[in-house]
Order: sequence, then C-alpha cells, then structure tokens
Amino acid sequence: MKKRLLVIAGLAAGLAAPTWAQDIVLGLSHAKTGRYSGVAVGTEISVDIAVAEINAAGGINGRKIRVEKFDTGGDPKNAQVATQKFAEDAKAVGIIGPFSSQEAQVAFAAGERLEIVQIPNAASAPGLTKDRKWALRVTEDEGKQFGRLLRTMGTKGGVSNRTAAVMFPSDEFVGKALAGWMPNLLEANGWKMVIPAEGFATNATDLSPHITKLKGNTPSVLAFAGLPEGAAKVMKELRRQGHNSMLIGAQIFADPDIAKVLGSDGEGATFVSWYWWDTNERTRTFERKFLEEAKKRGVNKSGAHHVDASAYDIVYVFADAMRRAGTTGDQAKVKAERVALRDALRSTQITGVTGNICFGRDGDSELPAYIIRIRNGQRTLLDSHAPDACSK
Repeated sequence: MKKRLLVIAGLAAGLAAPTWAQDIVLGLSHAKTGRYSGVAVGTEISVDIAVAEINAAGGINGRKIRVEKFDTGGDPKNAQVATQKFAEDAKAVGIIGPFSSQEAQVAFAAGERLEIVQIPNAASAPGLTKDRKWALRVTEDEGKQFGRLLRTMGTKGGVSNRTAAVMFPSDEFVGKALAGWMPNLLEANGWKMVIPAEGFATNATDLSPHITKLKGNTPSVLAFAGLPEGAAKVMKELRRQGHNSMLIGAQIFADPDIAKVLGSDGEGATFVSWYWWDTNERTRTFERKFLEEAKKRGVNKSGAHHVDASAYDIVYVFADAMRRAGTTGDQAKVKAERVALRDALRSTQITGVTGNICFGRDGDSELPAYIIRIRNGQRTLLDSHAPDACSK
C-alpha cells in the first residue's frame, strides 16, 4: 500500500505545473563570443544583476523573471535564429538584444514577423528602429553623439587648429557606416579633412601604407570609427610614423578598458559615451555591483561599458512595462501579453543608470552624452550634454 501511495504521489508531482511555467521569460541575444566579445562580455553580467535584484524584491506581478540566453557570436544569421527560438520555443514575452547594429537589422525584421519586442543595448547605427512596430532601443544615435563630441572639441578640446583625418575598418558594418558621415560632420563643424576617409581590413597587420597617406601632414585629430583593438593598431602606427594627432571617436570604442588597450599611445584620446559611472549614487552603486560580479566570474574590467549600463536598464524597462501591462508569463496568452507589453513600453518613463528613459516616436531613447578623455592613463570626464526630449 505504501509503495502504491508513493507511486501516486510521484505521478501527482509529475503532473504539477513545472517551475518554468510560473516564470516570465525574457530572451537575451548577446555576443558573448566573436568579434564583439571584448565589449559585449559585460552584457550578461549586467542582465543577471538586474534580474536578481528584481526577483529578490518580489518579481513581477507575483512571478519571477527567467532569462533564456543565446550567444550569437556577433553573427546576424545567429541573431535571427535567436529571435525565432525565443519567440517560438521559449515563449518569451520580449528580448534583450541583439547586440550589434548589423545583427539588429536582421533580427528586427524577424521580430516584426513574429511580433515580439526586441531592445538592443549596443546597436546604435542611425535609423535602425525607424518604422518598426516591435523594435526599441536603450542606446543613443552614433551621429548625434559624435556631433556632441565635436561641439565639445570646439570649446574644450585643446587643439590648435581644426584639421582631421578619419580611419575605419572597412569590413565592419558600423565602422563603415560611421565613416560615411564622419567627414561631413567634421566639415560641418569647421574641421578640414587632410585626406579622404581611409579604410583598412580588420585583420590587417601592416597599417603603414594607410598612415603614410598623411605624408607628413599631421592632422590635429584622428577620428576613428571602430572597436578598441583597431584603434590601438592605428595609433601605434601613427605614433611610429611621428604623428602626434589626438585620437577622437564615437561610441563604438567607448570601452572603459580603452586606456589599457591604447597604452601610452592613447594619452589625450577623447570619446563619447551615454553612461558615466560617477554621475550619481545610482550609477556608483551599479558600477560597484558590476565590478564585484565581474570579478567573481573572472572577468577583468576597468568599469562598466555604456552597453552594460543599458543592458541593466533594459531589464528594468521590461519590468516596469510588465507590471503596468499585467504580464503573467502564461504561455497560453503569450501573444496577447506581447502586444500589451509592447504598448506599455511605448509609454515608458523611468530613471535608470543611463538617465531618464523614454521612447520617441521611432522607438529610440534619448540619452545624454558624456565626453571622456584619457589623462595619465585614466578616464576623466571632460564635458557632458543633456539628452533631447522624447518626440511623441
């Protein structure tokens, strides 16, 4: 009799709703490996910190958040697969990511078809969310931010004359896109280009032919559109050929580790970010938690990247909207809950570590600009620009 009762009890336990059915599922499409891994390594850390905080505080509408993760390796094809898996297999209500602009282009198209919201933490190429119904961003437009950087360079840059050159990795989507309008922005702000924008292959080991094109005509600034590792290669060759140009750049290489990556070649380097760790108590607390968790995981970082700050904020953006939308995670209602969540997200008004977050008519956030300069091997705040108002 006892054996029979044990069998019945076991069957009953097997029929009970599994733990995952009580959770609200979000997808995380991130570039943990691949070409973006150096700047994307903190995305997962930041998401995990935010989820742990929210769940410890009681979760959302009585349910816990559970994150399903997919490492795209920075490949757009994988980003599309991730969107489909989260939408169809995991029954997620929304997706954090994908990471890069090129991934977002492809994944956003899939998200429109599958009707699931995606919010990247890094993709910042201009116009990515335009005319999309299911795509939002907690990032800031690269063109707008570079323009803000140039305004600061004009007043606090400390350069004697406005001459410039632009270099970029010709096989990187964002770098190539940035190089298309960087010269125009420089010229519109009174800078003279000494050579046309110069591209090079990411894997190129000899950049001397590219730097030689300067022909002794040293520009005051060299604007770089690419990842930190590319910037380091360019600056090493620039210095080897005797040029003392100041490195400036858009958000794509605004990595807290940039001072370490550039070494002595990076003194004076100036770039723009939408996050500054020492803005207020909220940012200082996040920075401390991020560094503590990174250390536990064996990740050696100088600080949180602005894409890490956005990843953290995106979880809270979802949480706020899910509370207002009454999200339950009930898989039988997932389509209706995705629609309600999307609509709630559009009216977001919350304060995060990246600032006061809202979404304009095209689904873009309006974030501040922090102009950061490397002095004595350390990041210092040179200037800041307030965000624009959200356009509805």
